[in-house]
Amino acid sequence: PLTGIDIGVPTGEAETFPSYQAFYDAVVEQLQYSVPLMRQIGRVAWNLCRGLPVPFASAALVHDCVGNGKDVGDGGPKYAVGNGVSFVAMVDLANSLAAIKKLVFDEKRITIGQLKEALDADFEGYEEIRRMCLNAPKYGNDDENVDTIARDLYEICWKEHQMFPDFLGRPVKPEAYSVIAHSALGRFTGALPNGRKALLALTDATVSAQPGTDTHGPTALIISAARVIDTIKYGANHFNLKFHPTALVGSGAARKFLQLIKTYFDLGGYHAQFNCVSSEALKDAQLHPENYRDLVVRVAGFSAYFITLDELTQNEIIARTELQF
Repeated sequence: PLTGIDIGVPTGEAETFPSYQAFYDAVVEQLQYSVPLMRQIGRVAWNLCRGLPVPFASAALVHDCVGNGKDVGDGGPKYAVGNGVSFVAMVDLANSLAAIKKLVFDEKRITIGQLKEALDADFEGYEEIRRMCLNAPKYGNDDENVDTIARDLYEICWKEHQMFPDFLGRPVKPEAYSVIAHSALGRFTGALPNGRKALLALTDATVSAQPGTDTHGPTALIISAARVIDTIKYGANHFNLKFHPTALVGSGAARKFLQLIKTYFDLGGYHAQFNCVSSEALKDAQLHPENYRDLVVRVAGFSAYFITLDELTQNEIIARTELQF
C-alpha cells in the first residue's frame, strides 16, 4: 500500500467479499503465493553463497567439513547451514484478522471500505475506528479464538514452506523469529487493522504480544504463547516478556517468576527471554544516553546496549507491556 506496487495475486477487491471466510480464504491464497516465492528467492541466495567459500569457518569452527571435503555452505556439515524462510509478525496478521472478523463481519460496526479509508489515512481523522481496532480481541490474553487464528496461519505457512527442499535438496524447517527485522520491515508497512500505525515496528519475535495489548497478565500470555506454534515443526521460536523491576523484588516474586517459566515449558513452550527494566528508565536513557552506557536489553533473539539501538527499535521495546504478578 505504501508503494502502489501490486506484488500479490488477484483475489478481488476487499469490499466484494460476502463473508469473513471468503476474506480469510483470500488471505490464505496470498500466503500460498508468497511463501513459495520466498522459498525460491532463499534457495537462489544460498546457492550464490556456494560460490563464496569460507575455509576458516569450515575447517576450524564447524564439524564434518574437513572430513567431507566440502565448504560449510556446500553441504560440509551434518546439519544444513542455509535455513528456510523466517516468518515475522504473524501475530500482527492474526490480530488484524481478528479485528476484521469482529468489527466488519460479526458486529458490522464498520464496513471494509471504511476500514481501508482509515488505514490509507494512517488513522488520522479516524481515531474512533482505530480505538475499535485496538480494542478488538488480541492474541496474548488466553483468547482461544484469536490464538487459533495465529496457530492456523503458522500451520498454513509451514505447509507451503515444506513444498521445497533447501538449496542442496535436503529437507529444511522454517523459522519464526524477528531479531531486528520487525523494526526494519515495519518501516515498509502501512497501518494495520490491529490498530498499529504506519511505519512503526511490527510485533517482535514469534509469539510475543502486540505491545500494550496483553492485558490479562503473564499467565494468560504464556498460555497463548504455548498454544500458537508447533515448536517441533519450526526450527526457532522466540518469546519476549517485559517485567517492571518491582514485579521481581523479593523471594516470593522470584518463586512466581520461576513457576511462570516452568509452567510455560510444561505447556510446550520452547524459548523465553526477559527485560526487567521500567519504561521510565528506558525513556530517560533516550534523553541521557551518557548515563546508560551499560544498559543491556533483549531485543528479539539477541541482547544489545540500549543506547546503540535505532530509535524505532528503542520505542518498540519501551511500548512492550510491563507485566506484573
